[in-house]
Amino acid sequence: MRSACVCCAALLVLGLSGCERPIAFDARIEPSLGHVPYAATILCRAPRGEYTYALPDGQVVTTADAELSVTVDRLQWSAEIRWTNGEQVRTDTVVATGSNARPTLFRPRINGIPSRWFLSPFERTLIDASYHEATVSTDVSGVLCDDAWHLVDVRLTCPLKTLCGSPIPDSIFCPPREDGVWHALYDAILCENACIVYPLYTAELAANGAPYAPRPEEGYVHSTSRVREIYDGIGFPSQEATIEIVVEDEWGRRTSAVFKIPLHATVYSTLDGPVPGPDDAVFYVADRRGVVYHRRTCDLVCSIAPSSRAYYCAQQHAEDAGLTPCSVCFGSD
Repeated sequence: MRSACVCCAALLVLGLSGCERPIAFDARIEPSLGHVPYAATILCRAPRGEYTYALPDGQVVTTADAELSVTVDRLQWSAEIRWTNGEQVRTDTVVATGSNARPTLFRPRINGIPSRWFLSPFERTLIDASYHEATVSTDVSGVLCDDAWHLVDVRLTCPLKTLCGSPIPDSIFCPPREDGVWHALYDAILCENACIVYPLYTAELAANGAPYAPRPEEGYVHSTSRVREIYDGIGFPSQEATIEIVVEDEWGRRTSAVFKIPLHATVYSTLDGPVPGPDDAVFYVADRRGVVYHRRTCDLVCSIAPSSRAYYCAQQHAEDAGLTPCSVCFGSD
């Protein structure tokens, strides 16, 4: 009887040694939400062992400490934690999120005048997206953001300047011109996150890829011998223009806003009768990657993506750029 009991006990011991008790392991980060960058702590719960923290910046920390102080430096932050006691291995992931608000876009400031909200045709005009606080008599303007941000794009369009149903944007200038930099010299002050426009002015592109300027602008070509504006001599009634602004914050998030602004009528007089209107404009269109140019009225123009269109005031200008006339548009001309 005694030998039978010893035998049973031995079998029980062997059974227990053949399977390990599961070890619970979990990790968390506190706080898991905050305005980036912010300090946080990774907290682990497990028996004594070794912890390896793999952080999102590529840093790897191996320690016996079940806590690790970190800096959450991005909006979507995560780290993987590995625990081992030399026999068993467990892993877990902690996630933290930034609460940083996107930029808020208020209407830009025109020519540095807080109360001005209109455009005049062909006037050298500053569009300033920098933030300006409200006063007793003026509203807030520009981009409000707790974090760093920069201007990505500005588009000024008018409903009476279209081609194939798409707007023909006004030319934009950022003097002194630097690739990818949005700033503008205005009244001897260099304004960041700003640009210059001449409302209703759309120009041919010079050899440097930038539009011809109607007057000297640093970094841009100014032609005194040839007209470079595709709507030269065309009259426009008053209309409501659109300013579209796109900004990007330091986290790579883009935010845009559209603002409607009154645009005054052009003032032209002629002894030859009525002033030509927008539909009377004669200009030519090419694909910037193509080798031919088209009449504005040619159906083939509509097959060119609006962002790829290049405009020319005269056939000779297009041919000086190395283009040849489209056989369909010009027929036997």
